[in-house]
Amino acid sequence: MNIANISIKRPVFISVIMIVLTILGFVSYKKLALNDMPNADLPYVSVVVTENGATPEEIESKITKKVEDSVQQISGVQNITSSVSSGMSQTVIEFDLSKDSKVAAQEVRDKISSARGQLPTDINDPVVSNFDMSATSIISIAVYGSSDNQEMADFVDNTLKTKLYTVSGVGAINVSGEDTREIHIKLDNNKLLQYGLTSSAVVNSIRNDNIDQSTGKVTDGDNEISITTTSKIQKVEDFKNILVSNKNGTEIRIRDIATVENGIEERKSQAYYQGNPSIGIDIVKQSGANTVEVAKDAKAALEQVKASLPKGMHADIVSDNSTSIKDTVDDVMNTIIEGCILAVVIVFLFLNEWESTLISASSLPISIITTFVCMKEMNFTLNTMSLMALSLAVGLLIDDSIVVIENIVRHLHMGKRPIEAARDATSEIGFAVIATTLAVIAVFLPLAMIEGIIGKFFIEFSLTIVFSMAVSLFVSFTLVPMMSSRMLNSERRESKTFIGKFFKGFNSKFDTLAEKYSHLLAYLLHKRLIVLAVCGVMFIASLALIPSLGFTMIPITDKGQITVSANFDSGITLDTASQETKQIEEIIKKNPEVQYLYSTVTNSKATVNITLVDKKQRKISSRDMAQKLGTDLKVLPGMEVTASAASMGGGGGGSSKDVTYDLVGSDRAKVQAFAEKMKAEIAKDPQASDVGVNTNSGTPEVKMTVDRDKAADLGVNSSDVASTLATLFNGSTVTKYDGGKDRYDVKVMLQDGERKNLNNLDGIYVSGSNNKLVPITDVTKKVVGTTSSTLHRYNKQAQVELSCNVKSLATGTFKDKYLAKIKSELPPGVSLSVGGSMGSMQKSMDSLVQNAVLSVLLLYLVMAAQFESFVDPIAIMFALPLAMIGAIIGLFAGGSQLSMIAMIGIIMLMGLVAKNGILLVDAAKERIKEGMPRNEALVQAGLVRLRPIVMTTLAMIFGMIPTAIATGAGTEMRKPMAQAVIGGLITSTILTLFVVPIVYTILDGLKRRFAKKIRRKKSTPIDSESNISI
Repeated sequence: MNIANISIKRPVFISVIMIVLTILGFVSYKKLALNDMPNADLPYVSVVVTENGATPEEIESKITKKVEDSVQQISGVQNITSSVSSGMSQTVIEFDLSKDSKVAAQEVRDKISSARGQLPTDINDPVVSNFDMSATSIISIAVYGSSDNQEMADFVDNTLKTKLYTVSGVGAINVSGEDTREIHIKLDNNKLLQYGLTSSAVVNSIRNDNIDQSTGKVTDGDNEISITTTSKIQKVEDFKNILVSNKNGTEIRIRDIATVENGIEERKSQAYYQGNPSIGIDIVKQSGANTVEVAKDAKAALEQVKASLPKGMHADIVSDNSTSIKDTVDDVMNTIIEGCILAVVIVFLFLNEWESTLISASSLPISIITTFVCMKEMNFTLNTMSLMALSLAVGLLIDDSIVVIENIVRHLHMGKRPIEAARDATSEIGFAVIATTLAVIAVFLPLAMIEGIIGKFFIEFSLTIVFSMAVSLFVSFTLVPMMSSRMLNSERRESKTFIGKFFKGFNSKFDTLAEKYSHLLAYLLHKRLIVLAVCGVMFIASLALIPSLGFTMIPITDKGQITVSANFDSGITLDTASQETKQIEEIIKKNPEVQYLYSTVTNSKATVNITLVDKKQRKISSRDMAQKLGTDLKVLPGMEVTASAASMGGGGGGSSKDVTYDLVGSDRAKVQAFAEKMKAEIAKDPQASDVGVNTNSGTPEVKMTVDRDKAADLGVNSSDVASTLATLFNGSTVTKYDGGKDRYDVKVMLQDGERKNLNNLDGIYVSGSNNKLVPITDVTKKVVGTTSSTLHRYNKQAQVELSCNVKSLATGTFKDKYLAKIKSELPPGVSLSVGGSMGSMQKSMDSLVQNAVLSVLLLYLVMAAQFESFVDPIAIMFALPLAMIGAIIGLFAGGSQLSMIAMIGIIMLMGLVAKNGILLVDAAKERIKEGMPRNEALVQAGLVRLRPIVMTTLAMIFGMIPTAIATGAGTEMRKPMAQAVIGGLITSTILTLFVVPIVYTILDGLKRRFAKKIRRKKSTPIDSESNISI
């Protein structure tokens, strides 16, 4: 080949190219970001609207439904998911993946702006933002140790946050558990009645008395002078002097009817670290930033500010996602190095020459390092998917070099000079090597076109392998022949050492094995039907093992983190919820595998985030530990507790549990009832645990229904009723107080004791006709009931999520089992959603199957082009299913499930089987062209190609063994693919060596019969030994 000839003639030129590629590779590697998963620009947009004091039902009716109606009109909207809680509505709009995320966000902003007039006037401005899946917390910090929450809050706000924001790559810092200072004006209801005042009069007085605004301009000659009116309150005490009323010369000021004090915003949640009250800080990285670098710099910044911590206060890192990423990278790099070493040992075992081994081995680091250049240019990162591609590519990258170097050595042993041998051998095998490499590329390239969210992640996986294979092909046609022409010689040296004798004995035994193989192949060419029948039986038997494997979409990984969620009985206070959370923590602490606890508590729910000790220091997986905790915590009364291990895999869905089903319908009560029914059914299954729905029991509620007729008769406005109750019992922010560095909300409310007694509702008055005070009980009806704490919606319908954990690993099998049951029992008006995460997963799975078919088609076309025949490739295609036999056995032996990852390994096997088949058929066709009888040509081809086929297969197998047996971070994701490939290579290689030649003879016989018919029709003599291509 020309490129090989150039390389042989210009060794310095090729050496310079390799050196430059290596330098660029190292530079690119240093610049590659380290992240958990690939960067995926997903067109998800979030809309958050808040309204203080509003119930979930009010929010849903007045805000959420109107937001959904507005954004539904935008083109490309796929799904709309909403979550509604007290005072807040969050709507996430999922667009078609082809839509630009920034364009989608702008279109949503425009629609929300247009609909602003339909929304309540007292809401805070809607917040529209891109929903970035990668913008999650990379480090969580807990500040604790002080009994004064305000002291900790001051340190967090004025010192820690300021320092952390100087770190490059930090996108946001979210703080929870800190007290927010407010100025509280607490009204005495009896005093209000005594002076004939309403809360509205007090609110208006405060608003009108604390102003600072521009009121115009005056032109004085050539000067323009601004006029500003100000009556700003300078001290908190000054609020007491605000005049509220002056009746008959009697001044009534704030101090006469209320107390004024420095307070804190009513706490709705509490955070605890290791049982201590704390403030939590979550550091969120910018999209595309290097997680490991951002985390490293953030930790350095934290260490710097620790010196300024007040006495007794501590700041500890609760969780650090960068640690698992670094561990995964280190583990993959170790498996790559181990795989390279084992692959090189196999090469040396067969070639028994350090020079030829060194030449083939040199292709590995150069190919891997140069691949980093391609990754950097494509804006890829070092993540779970790209690293998995590199670890699996180790065996592939040395294949081309093995085939070329083995052929060069064979030509040397024929007595040729090194330069002649390198040129002739590379030319002889060139097109076959190109075809084998293109066969692998043809298999992996369609994987970059998988649809759905998962497809976005597989782009980096597939293209990384394609890049590395292309580089490997270039190296095998340039560096390998150049180095061979300079380093090898035709004289065979025999080592007298023990190792030399061992390798000589091994090769002698292999030559004997090759001879026996050729005799067996010659014999089996006359027993074709028996061989094919045996293969068919083995294939069917392997398929029978699939149900016992179980199925999951993505393998579940052990990230060393567990989340315990507790839903409390309705109506309890935050203090009570905190006490019950401490009971949960005490049970969890009894387990020695637990390292840290970080809890957040509301009056309805508690979340305990558990960090376990390192994976290597415990005997139990995080998944098994979660199941144990789930069982231990069920003894606690008054709460529903679930425990789930953090993982990239699982069943998908909005829950962190293994399996989720989204039930939707227009009637929420009907959906809820059916969900409860199926919850009871699933709970009976011994494989199910932590079965639950995402709706809490009702929160106690008193609904004050206004009687419109009575209110009209008494001159009472319904809005006055609502605003009065909101001010007195929830508190209304009426103005701001400028305290120097910060501005604080000023809130008006009832005294604490009056707000905590339900009977005090009867003593509230509102203004009626002629400013006469009217008891609120005269115009309202009190109804005691319950309200949901959280409402969920999907595509404008009520949604209830039914979820559970699965005690076995076969989450996919379990999900499918109850999926069919739920579908068969769905009542009218209730449907099972196939959108969201479940729909995206299924879409990706369907796309994988479609692209697998495309891979097979491309594979066939590559081989047809190589053989210049549309028939000959069928012999190799027939051998593709044989890889399934070993793949299933490999998964079974490794204790892994059939998953999307394992299926990609099986697709990968198609390329590897094709590589071996191409080498075999190509050699046979060359000999047939030279006039050798067909069967003899096949036997001779098998004899000549057996060594490179076995070498490349063993190099691939041993190169992947470290990945298949690894126990480090993230190995659960990589192991199934390696196990499937190793098992499939073993069986497919053995069977291919016999099945491909046998099927080739059958097809060749059919071609000859077809040719004879054509010859008779045309009466044209034809050479029976000629190679006819169809």
